[in-house]
Amino acid sequence: MTPESRRGRILPPDLDDRTWQDLAAQMRELRTTYAPQWTDDSPSDIGITLIELFAWLGEGLLYRLNQVPEKHYIAFLNLMGITRDPATPAATHLLFRTKGTAPVPVPAGTQAHTLPVEGQAPIVFETDEAVSISPTSLTAALLLTPDDDDQFLCTDLSADLVGSGTGRRPIPVPPRQTTRLCLGFEDAVEGEIVLRPRLFRPPPDTPVASVTWAASVPDEQPGDWPAVGPSATTRVLHDRPVALPVPQSWAAQNPAEEWSDTSPAPGSAILDAARFWIALRISNPTDTFLEIGLDRVLFNAAPAHTALTLRSPEMLGRSDGEPFQTFPLRHRPLYRAPDPEAPYAHVEIQVGRGTPPSWETWKQVPELLPGPGSVYRLDPVTGDIGFGSHDERHADGHGSIPPAGSLVRAAAYRHVASGDAGNVSADTIVVIGTGPDGTVPSGLEVTNPVAANDGTDEEPVEETLRRAPEALKIRDRAVTADDYVYLAREATSDVRVCACLTPHPPRGTPWTFGGIDRAPGNVCVIVVPDQGAAVPRPEPPPELVDAVRAHLDERRDLTVRLSVVGPRYLPIVGNVSVVVWRQAVLAGVDPREVKAEIERKITAFLHPTRGGPDGRGWDVGRQVFSSELFRAVVPPDDVGYVEQITVEPDPDDADDRPFTDVESGASVQVADYELVCAGVPSVTVRQSAD
Repeated sequence: MTPESRRGRILPPDLDDRTWQDLAAQMRELRTTYAPQWTDDSPSDIGITLIELFAWLGEGLLYRLNQVPEKHYIAFLNLMGITRDPATPAATHLLFRTKGTAPVPVPAGTQAHTLPVEGQAPIVFETDEAVSISPTSLTAALLLTPDDDDQFLCTDLSADLVGSGTGRRPIPVPPRQTTRLCLGFEDAVEGEIVLRPRLFRPPPDTPVASVTWAASVPDEQPGDWPAVGPSATTRVLHDRPVALPVPQSWAAQNPAEEWSDTSPAPGSAILDAARFWIALRISNPTDTFLEIGLDRVLFNAAPAHTALTLRSPEMLGRSDGEPFQTFPLRHRPLYRAPDPEAPYAHVEIQVGRGTPPSWETWKQVPELLPGPGSVYRLDPVTGDIGFGSHDERHADGHGSIPPAGSLVRAAAYRHVASGDAGNVSADTIVVIGTGPDGTVPSGLEVTNPVAANDGTDEEPVEETLRRAPEALKIRDRAVTADDYVYLAREATSDVRVCACLTPHPPRGTPWTFGGIDRAPGNVCVIVVPDQGAAVPRPEPPPELVDAVRAHLDERRDLTVRLSVVGPRYLPIVGNVSVVVWRQAVLAGVDPREVKAEIERKITAFLHPTRGGPDGRGWDVGRQVFSSELFRAVVPPDDVGYVEQITVEPDPDDADDRPFTDVESGASVQVADYELVCAGVPSVTVRQSAD
């Protein structure tokens, strides 16, 4: 096996890496202990000859020793095609601004990167989609919610939803009412406005809210603005570009002066500035209260990853006419596109014959079938291109052999350039790179309004060895609950916490707590991503839910009703009483800082994906014990001690649970579908008397 073809595979260790020279040197050193009278080191000495002979024999034995046992295990995994999970690219959105007065097209494949740091190369991102940059800016977002007097309460959400805002704002929609999110632009443009709303909470499986758009026109209130663009539902609202043709009568309005049917919500003020408005109207046709989790609304933005596209054809080699030839790509692993039907459609392999070569594009297939065919197999982890074994000499072969002497090249492919290193902070991607044609777009500025995430490095060898038995046992079939959990994690590396809820034992009516139907035939998979320590209750975005559902749908039993949902959180309140030594206070210890530090430790310990006793997050349904919390928050011995510690579920979030006991105690019973998170901690600190 050539070194190139081993890329991504597990390299077996040497059980004993001593060489002939090492063994001979060790035996020479032992002479002073066992034969001190032996002093002749010349190669002609018979003793030196015997040492070298036995060193040669010992090296042969060590070579055989290195074949077992882990070496055999790894060789078996390589034979079964089990490789290390590849690195995954970091993802973000790039926000462009133009200095001119005309729209600027930014094609897919345009690159941007961070500023270089001494000793490190910049992190390069590449856009996934084309976007046209309009010469205006989105600067305001006002939420208009209906009240009981046919009026609207106005809440300014600009700091949350626009630009580099904090994001994650719930949008309430009362029953049989319409909520409006008005987006304000500084200047009018001709043609159309392209917006990209992003949700942080997946919409219900059944669409219950309709979505329409409207634009501000002269002398009309927000409720009477004319509709623009297509109508849709909350089911298709997430992270998709929406092109909205603006009317020729698009006019600027000052909400404080012109919106007579609007009053400020408590704690907010109406924007006192003229803007050109586009309204997102969400209508709730049901009798139940609806809440849409809106992360932000992106404008002049395109999704991007740390996955780079080949800019010029890459020569892979020349065919020797033999069966089952393999040609490695220069870069690996390959980028997996979100299209479940053709995730590697960006790979284009060509075979050229003649002088100059006439290039023919061969087709990518999952398996080489009997008979001829201009096809190849792709290993996206190792970056290997494999051809078949059929030609005039091998009539029973599978897939054609490239003719002897023909050239093989990669005309295009996209590969992962950065993994964990690509998880950069917001507003750090500030340098425009080249477009797909190699030129740098002029008159543009770029930044990333949100931090990049989801980038991971190649899987550690130890983790591959651990999960190998699971992969061999499951083999892409979802039968047991463990199978569903394993395959959900395999669908995407974004899943940090996962659980599979099987039907509840028949004791009367099935459990429906938390909105989960546990009737026979139903399988519910709970998935939770890791969105950083700053997000106390991470929710899976719709694309993550769709990716897991699509992956499991192909592997589940046909009779199973599958549901993929986010977590049902149970906030836990930690009640801690701490005594600070009087001597520590005299030495400068501030009890207020002790209290703040313990509150921080409680919140960190109860974080769903980064807390827990081992700091690796909580399992769904795992109980919380005060003894574990004690170990996480106990102050240093020279500062004080924990006088009392208890845990309890937050009484304000304890509805719709199978357990009604909310008393504070040594533990909290957690249902098998609940995932703990941090409530508001209760910490008291007092000074000791002596």
